[in-house]
Amino acid sequence: MQLKDKIAVITGATSGIGFAAAERFIAEGVKTLIITGQDEARLDAARSKLANGDTNVVAIRWRAEHSEDSLALSQHLKAEFGSIDILFANAGVTWPAPLGQIDAARAQAQIMINFTAPLMLVQSLAPLMNAGGSIVMNTSCLDELGMPGMAVYSASKAALRSATRTLSAELGEQQIRVNAVAPGPIETPLYGKIGMTEEQLEEMASGIVAQVPAGRFGTAEEIANAVLFLASDASSYMRGAEIAVDGGWTSL
Repeated sequence: MQLKDKIAVITGATSGIGFAAAERFIAEGVKTLIITGQDEARLDAARSKLANGDTNVVAIRWRAEHSEDSLALSQHLKAEFGSIDILFANAGVTWPAPLGQIDAARAQAQIMINFTAPLMLVQSLAPLMNAGGSIVMNTSCLDELGMPGMAVYSASKAALRSATRTLSAELGEQQIRVNAVAPGPIETPLYGKIGMTEEQLEEMASGIVAQVPAGRFGTAEEIANAVLFLASDASSYMRGAEIAVDGGWTSL
């Protein structure tokens, strides 16, 4: 039980990597798990699926594009639990757009969701974190790689990677660790939300797999295993690090 009696928060936990991490945290003994999402119905459904054991699962609506939600979440958690131990800032979006088709408003919205929102969330929740607490950011292997059509997404994740280092330095005196997990291509519902046809998605997937040494997409559960490591005391000597779970794409 690596997370026994811990209180953890996971954003974007209604599906994909966030939901897989929630299942993993519960299996490792978290006392209370706070999950967030934007859609009330999906949030309630996720909570129902997860609330089948000894863990107290709490579902709270949090919208990345509304900075006031982070302050409201902090106030709620302080009143209800007093403190927390773990934050997995997982929520994010992928909106591909090649050069020539980049819309400024949409680009700013993507940066808001992928970078500004987790930064403001940490600012709101860090004062509640116990000494020895862990913050895990969800970045991307594309913060290192150049992939056509992903200029805005990659930049937003590179900014989050940079912030991981800075926040780690700033929060070190409070004995709070900040690290990141960088997924490669993963089988999650995210790819169904990027506005491509099924044929375009299949073509994109084939092109990506051809570049990944592992020869396949990863699973949300494989990312969740790395998140668990960073959230637990097993990674107690790590600060400002980023673990790539990408089938070797960035390193081979």
